[in-house]
Amino acid sequence: MVKAHESWSIMSPTGAPALPPRKLSQTNTNHSQSVESIATRLQNPLQEPSCIEEAEWYWGDITRDEVQEKLTDMPDGTFLVRNASNKAGEYTLTLRKGGTNKLIKIYHKNGKFGFSEPYNFSSVIDLVNHYRKVSLSQYNATLDVKLLYPVSRFQQDEESGTWKSLNVEGLWKRLFDVLVEILRKSSSYDALSKQFQTAMADISAMRMGLQQYHEVNKMFEEQLKIHDKFLKKAERHEADNLVKNIEIVKKRMKYLLDGKAILEDKLYSQVSYSQTLEREMYQLKQEVAALTRQKDKSVRWLLTHGVALDDINQVLNGTDWNTCNPEDIQLPLNISHFDESTWLLESCSRADAESLLNGKRNGTFLIRPSRTGQSALSIVCNGVVNHCIVYRTPKGYGFAEPYNIYSSLKDLVLHYSQTSLEEHNDSLTTTLAYPVLAENDKK
Repeated sequence: MVKAHESWSIMSPTGAPALPPRKLSQTNTNHSQSVESIATRLQNPLQEPSCIEEAEWYWGDITRDEVQEKLTDMPDGTFLVRNASNKAGEYTLTLRKGGTNKLIKIYHKNGKFGFSEPYNFSSVIDLVNHYRKVSLSQYNATLDVKLLYPVSRFQQDEESGTWKSLNVEGLWKRLFDVLVEILRKSSSYDALSKQFQTAMADISAMRMGLQQYHEVNKMFEEQLKIHDKFLKKAERHEADNLVKNIEIVKKRMKYLLDGKAILEDKLYSQVSYSQTLEREMYQLKQEVAALTRQKDKSVRWLLTHGVALDDINQVLNGTDWNTCNPEDIQLPLNISHFDESTWLLESCSRADAESLLNGKRNGTFLIRPSRTGQSALSIVCNGVVNHCIVYRTPKGYGFAEPYNIYSSLKDLVLHYSQTSLEEHNDSLTTTLAYPVLAENDKK
């Protein structure tokens, strides 16, 4: 049963049997074949998985916190399956219902799987496929929802690879597409919301109409009782009139019941229609939330690759996304930062650097060789030329551990063009703002 006040409690039947340990994927002798199958699934995501490792909704040894992060703000019916945290060869289905995560343990006995005995499914895949078509209320009356929206690890893997291959121009086009799609889906959501409100108003009116049918029918039934009472005591000539009246009342009742049946059919259809609208609204809400996360991620990426936040905000807030094209928008970039020749001086000494930088505005900088065999940053701050070692380590470039994480000097320069050096040296309250040899950045 679902624990009403513990959305993250494991649900299990009383006295569930102990299970044999599941073979872990790391020890599978057919590992290369499994990898090949998963690669095929990436190319054919709609293909039915032949084992649980190929299922898009199976996440293996993912933690509870990671599950909660993936399901946050998702609509009811969103789900994934992971290995149970007790490592006893069990699985856990996590399902979004009522704005919280419901955890249901999947048990196994005698080659069959299920939530509670008797276990009827030959595999976890069969169980999931069943409840994608049928409500889980069969298992638990409080879970009146199907497994509607799988959280796909394949899509997220593909997305991760795509991000690594982007450049600023490609990312900007991607961000443009995301913003247009957010606008389109938000408009669709607003339209569906209006239809849903109209449908709910119609449902309310129909229910009121059915109540009126009930009251009128009750009035006719009382009239029939009165007629029957008088008919028993009536004279012959009176009885004929009463019989005629009874027939008239019965005809009216039949007409009334026919009208009620038609209204009930309309109500049923309208309720089904409203539920469809609600599902579509939930789906759009999920998609807009995912797109918004992509937008935020894109903005963070641009900030670390030479685009100023003010410039991004100016474009985001000052553009008509209904009419514009990507090529119509000029996104200001710190172009000179991308040109290493404007700041990387391979033959520059410390004295040469001070000569070049003296009198320049704060934030003017260059990178040169250091006598230590490393590189050195020379930068103007508070009217003084300062020098910092840039370390090259197996992890990357940086000023100090654990910040030696940049794959190249250019990546380091692009990052600190937007981030103050103050995080490494309290006296360096500046960014790498102006490459010393950049024409547009000269004082």
